[in-house]
Amino acid sequence: MKGCLDGIRVLELGNFISGPYGAMLLADMGAEVIKVENPKGGDPFRGWDFGGDQPNFWAYNRGKKSVTLNLQTAEGKEIFYILVKQADVIMDNYRPGVTKKLGIDFESLQKVNEKIICCSITGTGPTGPYVKRPAYDTVGQGMGGMMSVLMDPQNPKPVGPAYADCLSGMFSALGILGALTARTRTGKGQQIDATMVGSILAFLNAPATETLADGRIPGPYTRPRQSQTYAFACADGALLAIHLSSPQKFWEGLCKTVGHPELIEDPRFKTRPDRRSNYDALSQTFAAFFKQQPRSAWIEALEANDVPHTPVYNLKEVFEDPQVKHMGMEIAIERKNKPTIRTVKFPLTHSETPSPHPAPPPELGEHNNEFLKSLGYDETRIAELKQKGVI
Repeated sequence: MKGCLDGIRVLELGNFISGPYGAMLLADMGAEVIKVENPKGGDPFRGWDFGGDQPNFWAYNRGKKSVTLNLQTAEGKEIFYILVKQADVIMDNYRPGVTKKLGIDFESLQKVNEKIICCSITGTGPTGPYVKRPAYDTVGQGMGGMMSVLMDPQNPKPVGPAYADCLSGMFSALGILGALTARTRTGKGQQIDATMVGSILAFLNAPATETLADGRIPGPYTRPRQSQTYAFACADGALLAIHLSSPQKFWEGLCKTVGHPELIEDPRFKTRPDRRSNYDALSQTFAAFFKQQPRSAWIEALEANDVPHTPVYNLKEVFEDPQVKHMGMEIAIERKNKPTIRTVKFPLTHSETPSPHPAPPPELGEHNNEFLKSLGYDETRIAELKQKGVI
């Protein structure tokens, strides 16, 4: 069976994370993604600090093909226009104004293919007072409020993964799916503008809405207090997290688990509002209990009392968990004459159009001949284009 986006062709003009990640999600669902790269090095993640073939590139570029084109040359742009005629989607994460300067903006490409869908990912959008500012993941996280709900203000260090990059890539893929659906009705393409700041705010929809409603500003411990989530170190040093949520039975089950049912009626903790008000006291009280046994014993007891819980795994431990193994979240991508890539599979399952097993990330310009020959270029002409730096 073919993936749900089989027959859709995407031209990705992406570097680093946001554009490549969004395009990779489309490839995971069966789209043909052609990564159009500069002949001089291509996507910077191909080399980066570590040089050559490395996981930072694999993580965002599996399942794609690579064509090199110098879009600052007339011949390179001519080839790109021919590819556009045969494409459904163009993705880029250039700085605002770059596609216009190159003559590959939506208005220009719509003249080549009126059904083309263009998606551009920027920090804050194509217009506005910050349009000339460079924007990377940190900018998106800082301006969008993510850092304020993750960072300890007493020890201000950025933490966590590339939320702004990955979320803007995910929202871009979502927007493209919507545009493809709309095109079946209208027959027309359209421009999609995604931003890192907007994607962060959309992800933080609940805390942002609460702030707009009452003016209270959340911090890194606001949601854990509201949702009644706790983390504890066990006797073996392993970490455990608990989510009490709202059902009273979870609180009662926790008290029974640690052997202190009398705490169920403790006036500090008796109701959910009480537990919110005395969050720190509850955390300190139960921290002493959890230091008395190893994590495995607590997991068994928590499960017996139906308390929502989880081990706090590092990323090595995640893939050793029997449930994660059952889910098949680790996949292997074989490569010729190179080490096998072990990575994470696309997380959705489609019963009728399952995602294809991804091909390896492409070598720079690996598919030049395939596409140029399909466009009518012979070996001699392809060699000339390479010598001139067009491909």
